Amino acid sequence: MRVTGLFVIVFAVLCAALGFGMWAAPEELAGALKVGILAPEGLSTLRGDLGGLFVALAALCFAGVWTRRTVLLQAAALVLFAIVVGRLTGVVDDGLPGGVPRALVIEIAAIVALALHARALGRAQAPERAGLTRVILLVLGLGVAAKLGFSAALANPTVQQKIFERAVAQRMGADNSALLADDALRVAVCGTSAPLPSKARAKACVAVIAGGRFYIVDVGPESVENLMQWGVPLNRIGGVLITHFHSDHIGDLGELNLQTWAQGRPAPLNVYGGPGIDQVVGGFNQAYRIDQGYRTVHHTAKFMPPETWPMVARTVEMTGPATPAKARTGVVLDDGKLKITAIEVDHGPIEPAYAYRFDYKGRSVVISGDIKNHPPLARAAMGADILVSEAIARPMVERMEAGAKGLGRPRVERIMHDIQDYHISPQEAAGLANQAKVKLLVFYHLLPAPDGMIARRTFESGIDAARDGAWTLADDGSLYTLPLESKDVRIGRVPRAP
Repeated sequence: MRVTGLFVIVFAVLCAALGFGMWAAPEELAGALKVGILAPEGLSTLRGDLGGLFVALAALCFAGVWTRRTVLLQAAALVLFAIVVGRLTGVVDDGLPGGVPRALVIEIAAIVALALHARALGRAQAPERAGLTRVILLVLGLGVAAKLGFSAALANPTVQQKIFERAVAQRMGADNSALLADDALRVAVCGTSAPLPSKARAKACVAVIAGGRFYIVDVGPESVENLMQWGVPLNRIGGVLITHFHSDHIGDLGELNLQTWAQGRPAPLNVYGGPGIDQVVGGFNQAYRIDQGYRTVHHTAKFMPPETWPMVARTVEMTGPATPAKARTGVVLDDGKLKITAIEVDHGPIEPAYAYRFDYKGRSVVISGDIKNHPPLARAAMGADILVSEAIARPMVERMEAGAKGLGRPRVERIMHDIQDYHISPQEAAGLANQAKVKLLVFYHLLPAPDGMIARRTFESGIDAARDGAWTLADDGSLYTLPLESKDVRIGRVPRAP
């Protein structure tokens, strides 16, 4: 009895560690356990459901050994039995994933230990409890039978074909046109990372939606894939605005042009930016020209018309002569309802570098692009509802610089050192937002990408003390809605396309 009791205690400690680990650092533990649901919804599941399950299982084991109550040990064994059945039926559906056999051995051994320890305690179980146990086992058995029957049905080719056809119909019919309803000024963040890689984040990209059209501010690598997955009607693009010509802000420009053209964009795509935009746009046009020819020949000019394919460079000129203060502005577009203003910013030695302000029917948003701590931006953003600002967590990058030095990687060390002097920190951005009296400060172009609870908390350190109002870290898919004829600022997620 001592041996089985000791095994149960050890197993309980392991479950408690896993449960509290899921609550504290789900992403890190998920990687170790090869669990793939790492989207925000998946992390909530790991933290809540799995964390709670393991803690509850540990509590049952501890309580059963401590109180010598067989019913608690039996309950723990039933929970484990359900887990084992779930693993086995999962194998029927998906095959045998790595790591499962070891977990199965531990769980089956724990079930045996729990059963033997409960029996060794020798406590006679009340008849009604025995009946309850039989009912639970019967329900569990029926559930297992249903699961196995469902799995067998999924293995049928006819059923598979029907499921695939339904999925195709849903995917092909995905339409998020409701996002473009003319009842609000909306900001959807398509990419939130800087050049450093992130599995969960595309590079810099922000979509501003107004008047039934959407405008893209920067189009970093992977960002167009987000737009397509969201079911945004790409043919309703109003234009592209480039803040500056770093690769992580222009890398998907060719793909955006291609995909909006393929979805029926009615005219060439206007791309706005500072001096040099003609070179960037011309380069992408040249690189994709052969591809355009293939597609027009293959699909015919009726569906892929060559006259609507190209991008057109629109150089944004600032009013007045250049000064060291970099405080000029220039109007990009003004149709009487929507006004887009380019704002000169300091990202030296990178020139030109612009922020953009959108004003639509009394609501407004400013997107910083990459920027140093630049006081003129506060004046240009005065009274805006939202300031979307890039941010670098310098203490984190300093540690990365030191780590590269310790590993003998001088190139990485130099890059980590250099990038610190031409980006704005979250605390500095908070100061600008306070001066501008903006309602909500949104951080994007996050350097480094704060993927995981610990990294996110580290990145956010000190912002509350610096910011006098609301702020938030954006994720890919964050949606900020400014209803017209209102002062509300609503924070949410891009909805799934119906």
